[in-house]
Amino acid sequence: LTAMTINEQLKQIYQSRINDFKQIVKKFPDDDLAGPILMSPNDLYVNQPKRLLIVGQQTNGWTYHVDDIDSQMKTYEEFNLGVDYYSSPFWNITRKLELTLGNVEYSCAWTNINKFDLDASRPYGDYEIEISKLDFILINEIDILKPDICIFFTGPSFDQRIKSIFKGVSFDSIDNWENRQLCRLKHEKLPQLTFRTHHPKSLRIRYLEDDFIDLIKRQ
Repeated sequence: LTAMTINEQLKQIYQSRINDFKQIVKKFPDDDLAGPILMSPNDLYVNQPKRLLIVGQQTNGWTYHVDDIDSQMKTYEEFNLGVDYYSSPFWNITRKLELTLGNVEYSCAWTNINKFDLDASRPYGDYEIEISKLDFILINEIDILKPDICIFFTGPSFDQRIKSIFKGVSFDSIDNWENRQLCRLKHEKLPQLTFRTHHPKSLRIRYLEDDFIDLIKRQ
């Protein structure tokens, strides 16, 4: 597994979906739909002791090259896993996870369930229905990336989406955590170590951040 082969495989998947991406934007011509977010992990990812994949909700603003796969993948590369957003809870906690796992910083792979954002936040209603038609791409991404550990920072409000993507997935409880706070996801298409927890901002507000990092450390 090399970064180059990973990115070539991802590009093939995305290229085959280019009409779907265009369709979504075409359907809502007057709206600010940024995306799609297309992964292009860096060279560090494959060489880590525990390859980490982070799955978020959606971007907070992104580029719009809906008919240019290379440009969208380049946006991902230049964003470089939040290098300019060190103080945001999302990237701050992601850095801690990388180090906790014995990986180097800026070595995870990252994607989102929503491939587009709406006005830099979560698409709703008809927007979400259309965008969710692309959700299966996540299965392709995981197949290609072969992560050792996968963290869904999606909170309970995306559980329905997760259930539709991974048919028959179970949300198993962990120690004395409430399921909505943290659970383990079990499904043949997911790595053994797959967890769903709150968005990092919520983890921090609820003072659950340290406990969560501890739990990951013990895996």
